[in-house]
Amino acid sequence: MKKIRLIRLICVIVLAVILIVASLFILLPRRNDSSSGRAAVCFVHEEIMFPQMDYSSMFSSVDIASYYVIDDSCSKEEMQEKIGRISAPNGLILFCEGDYALSGLQIASESDKITDLFLVSPELDTNADLGDIGMTSPSCRVAIFAESGKTADSLYERLSGEDTKFTSGTRSESSAPELFLSSDANRYYARTGSRSNPQIASVIVLNNPQMQTYMVNYIKNHILLQKGSSKAPLHTWAMKMLCTTFAVVAFFVYAATLPPNKKLRPAKAENTGEEGEGAGASGAPGEGAGPDLSRNRAGKLRGRSIAEKYRSSLNHLLALQGFLGVLFALVTLFFIAKKQSAFQVVMLLWVCVTYLSSAFFLMPFLKKVKNRKVRSNRSMWPIHAAFTFLLAGVVFMLTLLWKGAGFLKLDIFLLVEFVLSIMAFVSITMLQLADNFFGRIQGSGQSVLDSMKFLVIRLVPMVLVFVFSIIMNRELFAIKVFLLAVSLLLASYMRRVVKRGALGETLSVALFSCLYWMMF
Repeated sequence: MKKIRLIRLICVIVLAVILIVASLFILLPRRNDSSSGRAAVCFVHEEIMFPQMDYSSMFSSVDIASYYVIDDSCSKEEMQEKIGRISAPNGLILFCEGDYALSGLQIASESDKITDLFLVSPELDTNADLGDIGMTSPSCRVAIFAESGKTADSLYERLSGEDTKFTSGTRSESSAPELFLSSDANRYYARTGSRSNPQIASVIVLNNPQMQTYMVNYIKNHILLQKGSSKAPLHTWAMKMLCTTFAVVAFFVYAATLPPNKKLRPAKAENTGEEGEGAGASGAPGEGAGPDLSRNRAGKLRGRSIAEKYRSSLNHLLALQGFLGVLFALVTLFFIAKKQSAFQVVMLLWVCVTYLSSAFFLMPFLKKVKNRKVRSNRSMWPIHAAFTFLLAGVVFMLTLLWKGAGFLKLDIFLLVEFVLSIMAFVSITMLQLADNFFGRIQGSGQSVLDSMKFLVIRLVPMVLVFVFSIIMNRELFAIKVFLLAVSLLLASYMRRVVKRGALGETLSVALFSCLYWMMF
């Protein structure tokens, strides 16, 4: 027992160290008061897939202030307005992803403030009017980072006047990106791979640590005119991987030391010597039958027991969840067909609605909850509480490491997240009460939170959306839905593990609510 307590304590210490290290790694390199007098403004589309932390560390490593505009649709005028607010006396780097490339080229051609233009996976319509954009316009340096494709290749050829089809670039090694550099060193092109979907290609380029390394080395060698290379992106990725790996190991080691959950085992019927008094109609103890059932003249119970009514309600609830799941799937597919990011809110709203509707559907049975006991070791509750809160903190900091602080921006979605998280907390608490009580009557197989059939029904709309997104050629949307489903499964698993400890019911619900908030 002492060894088990020591292992649990070590896991808590490991999580605390990870939390401190991750916090320092996030806070220390972020500075927007660079002494170089240079700044970078980044315009990107993908809020979920854009690794803001990586680029913050990358620009900070070369003493360049960085600002981010993460928006699905930002007009040229809005871009100019946001650029005008940034002070950069020694030059400004304009970083444009996807179809922001055309506006970026036009703004760079008109402004003397921009000294360098980065185009990441540029997308241009076939009928786009490029005007006089070419070898001399814009006059600033232009660097393209993309996967091999018609748009990026033809754009570099137009800007540099050089060929990319019959002339090979240079590679440092066989797996490295292919590099092209114009004769006047004013145009640069790094390309790798080839994918048909431009959105997926853009996400891969943005998140590729090798391409990030080429970006920071381009800044050092061509913009700052410094010799040598920087490995800041690789250090960031190494730190993210180490923190994540140790956090996962600590979680599973801690989970392995927890005792099996006995709370949902059926209670044993007492031998009263009289049929029907010690057990209800389903063979459960008298509390299962309760005072709901009247007796006939022979003294036997008549009607259905509370356990049977509960079991029947679960079947009706399952049908209701299936109907709601299909309805939410149709709404989500509508937004995906329109290429609108609102589909994410609908999917996360489904997760909340499935718990909330279940809780209200079973509310008439909650009055039967009584004599609940915590059977786990109460002397360990401080360690269980510390582990739970540290785990939530570590997951939050890992989210910042992998994703960045962009999802913390103050807007209407922050209020939506807060409200939905509270609703998820309340609904899961109600379901936990019902599951605990009726689990003692009829076994854990009827649990709303943990049974396999209810877990499957929660994933049905996600599976439908995933399949039809691929059919509709919306692979990036399918990837996002897949990641959401995986996040939901992991959050549910963590909740079940934490629930085993003392005070585990309350802490597990709080942990799930925090993880649900971070799914946005």
